[in-house]
Amino acid sequence: MEQRLRPWVAGIGVQSFEAGGTVVHAPDTATTLVLCTASEGAYVVGPRDRARYRVGGDARRTVVRLAPGRAQAVLDVPVDELVDRVVPLSEVWGRPVGDEAALRSALLRRVTATDPKRSDLVHAAARLLRAHGVAETARALAVSERHLRTLFTGAVGLSPKQFARVDRVRRVVARGGRGGWARLAAELGYYDQAHLSREFRATMGVPPGAYLAGDLPDATYC
Repeated sequence: MEQRLRPWVAGIGVQSFEAGGTVVHAPDTATTLVLCTASEGAYVVGPRDRARYRVGGDARRTVVRLAPGRAQAVLDVPVDELVDRVVPLSEVWGRPVGDEAALRSALLRRVTATDPKRSDLVHAAARLLRAHGVAETARALAVSERHLRTLFTGAVGLSPKQFARVDRVRRVVARGGRGGWARLAAELGYYDQAHLSREFRATMGVPPGAYLAGDLPDATYC
């Protein structure tokens, strides 16, 4: 990743899908920029607090995950207006983006003209919320809980509590139950295994064991 993008971008990857397969749109704390070959267009995909399951077609996507707390500064729009939405990037930036080179160029222009200090507090809060509660995070940043919630929700799209819940469920998915559910629950800060299972089911639509076994909810067509 180019050095100038590091403060702004959490990762860049490529996803491929086969026709007729179930595409899992996992819950996500991040706002992403997606370049899709099937539609030959670029989109802003807002954060999601629940998983979505779709039947997709053949497609290849380049996905740019914006760093936690940075999306509002990069896009210059309140991220809470993008929650669970897919918006053409041209509507946000006022110009079409048709390929990877154009997406990279447009992103570099945006970050070069933006001061990262505008979003440093929320970015720091996102890091702290992975291991601490909202009250403790607010104290560490010397702001009130109310002020933190207002800033965070506008910049991230999710409230601090929603962010922490989705981030934790994503880590459960990434760990895949290795080491046992009770141990995983303790390591990730759940009260117990039952708490992990409740939050996972509310977010992913099925219990963790069913998800790992491929027993997914019925997919809808894109």
